[in-house]
Amino acid sequence: MTSIVADIGGTNARFAIAVPKEGGYALEALKVVDCQRFDGFAGALQHWLDGLDQPHPQRACIAAAGPVERNAAGGRVIMTNLGWQICAEDLKSNLGLEQALLINDFAALAQSLPLLGSDEYQVLRDVPRLKGATMAVLGPGTGLGVAGLALGGDKPQVLAGEGGHANLGVVSERELQLLQIMMRTQSPVFNEWVLSGSGLVHLYRAVCELHGRTAEDLQPQDVSARGLSGADALCRETLLDFLNFLGSVAGDTALYLGARGGVFIGGGILPRIAELLPESEFEQRFLAKGRVEQWIKTVPLYALNAGYQALIGAAAALEN
Repeated sequence: MTSIVADIGGTNARFAIAVPKEGGYALEALKVVDCQRFDGFAGALQHWLDGLDQPHPQRACIAAAGPVERNAAGGRVIMTNLGWQICAEDLKSNLGLEQALLINDFAALAQSLPLLGSDEYQVLRDVPRLKGATMAVLGPGTGLGVAGLALGGDKPQVLAGEGGHANLGVVSERELQLLQIMMRTQSPVFNEWVLSGSGLVHLYRAVCELHGRTAEDLQPQDVSARGLSGADALCRETLLDFLNFLGSVAGDTALYLGARGGVFIGGGILPRIAELLPESEFEQRFLAKGRVEQWIKTVPLYALNAGYQALIGAAAALEN
């Protein structure tokens, strides 16, 4: 059965019609819109609906960046970094739907993992997946999402949480100094305070202070561009620190969930700076887990290509 699917992040909203096909779903009427153009979810949804040249399906799954309050009507969410309120009951009523479901965006991404083809991710650690083992996904973008997928039993079980707001850990003297600087502004420093778009700026300012330099008024894309080009040594340091922190948090996620089925890193930032992975300590930080290092060496690690995997996961959620 066809479905309305949407992936609502803190920056962009993605809408499509998911059509079942062998091994997964095809996406039709795909549209990406800038969330800042709209006062709320209803306006963004209507903008997409107005452009359809066909009747809309009678069921919908909306994946949103924030903790979803489950209820019999399909759920409710107030988005963490956007403030939009979305209610499945209102959605069902306003559109005359037979079914409406709200899920966390990374819960949707987790549900897409078993359906992904090899062209949708890059292998970062090529070790065998343990069949039937839990899979995990995390990703820095506007925020930092974290979720897992347990494959035991008749249906996959999503393990959705708010790992982006767990406290950030450090493993070096340099990182301790950066943490102490950032704690003057934010205490405790949580993962998302560093591992996100705005987090790049927070980290850049801390790196500048560590060097006794005054930070420029940069946007996340400026930090990335200057760091990648080599035009600004402090921006490049920032990107390397970012990847190091990300490696540690990815390893922590593997430990929390026992993710022998693989850890997948999504979000919009890593694909743009992935060329620096060999220069960073990303993999070393992923593996640096003390007495369980031999265990974590068995965990495969992947980077998701930029795409629409969460929309596929939203469609799968309606079947599960």
